[in-house]
Formats: sequence, structure tokens, C-alpha cells
Amino acid sequence: MHRALLLIGVAGVGKSTVADAIGGILTAGGLVTAVVDTDALAQFGPSPGRSGFYDELKCANLAAVWANFRTVGARFIVVSAGLDNAALRDRYAASLPGCLLQVVRLVAPTETIRLRLQGRDTGATLNRHLTTLTEQEATLETIATEDFTAINDRPAPVVASEIITRAGLLQTDAHLLWDGT
Repeated sequence: MHRALLLIGVAGVGKSTVADAIGGILTAGGLVTAVVDTDALAQFGPSPGRSGFYDELKCANLAAVWANFRTVGARFIVVSAGLDNAALRDRYAASLPGCLLQVVRLVAPTETIRLRLQGRDTGATLNRHLTTLTEQEATLETIATEDFTAINDRPAPVVASEIITRAGLLQTDAHLLWDGT
């Protein structure tokens, strides 16, 4: 069985950064691991005007990318994604056939997220993210699609190690193994 971690959370919480750190730790442990930022899978525009277009595109592209990674030997995939409803969680799960999926919601103090957004975004994108931050946090709290949450207020490798441990990965000798395999 292949394993997948889907990191979710509001814009600026550090999904991509922590996903990269998890991928680095697993790879250093000898595990063939793919890391995918779904934002990179839907760089297309303008949208044809269909509701959910970018989510559909991300899921379709994730399925294709995962098939390619799996073909060349990946056993693990770490995915960072925006998620705002339970149906989308199911669509991401369907995009990763053959994977045991665990969803991890990253959280951080609102002021930390605001500072991160101000450090990376500008103009309309920054304003949109700052304006919707509280709403996004409330939505994620309400839908509660995660298996567990992790607080991302420390260096990414520390948060990544915590997630690996909480997800059931064990470090033995120089290898990381999924608990139970």
C-alpha cells in the first residue's frame, strides 16, 4: 500500500514549506517520495467560468502526476492543497488511487499567517488573502476533514518531524517506515 499525506490549511499557513520538509526527511530516510503543491497544477487562466474549475484541474493533474511518480517507484506522496469542503477531500483521495490517505490541517496564530502573507504576496492577492483569512479559518474548523492538526509556528523541519511521528511513521535505524508495514 502506498501512503499519502495531504496538508491543508489557510493561505500562508505554510503548507508548501512543510510538505517540502516532510519530503526531505522521508527522502533522506531512503524512501522514494513525491512532493506536490497543487497550486502548481492549476496555473491556467482565465478560468472558463465554471464553478470549481481550478479544483477539478488540480485533482485531474494530481491523478496524472501521481500515476507517473508511482510508475517510477514512489511509495509516498506529500501533497499541499487548499481545501474548503468534504467533497473536495474525497476528490483528492480519488486522485491518489492505491494510497492510504491522511489529512493534516496546519494551523498557526493569525498574526503569524498575516506576516507570512505580507512577506510573500502583494496587491490584490494579498488583499484577498488577508480579507478572507478569518472566514477560511472558520470554514476549515467547521468542515473538520482532517485526521489531525499540527501547529506550524516552529521551523518547518520540526513541524515536519512531528507530522511524520503523528502520522504513524517510525524511525528505525536509517529508515523511516510507516507503522504497520
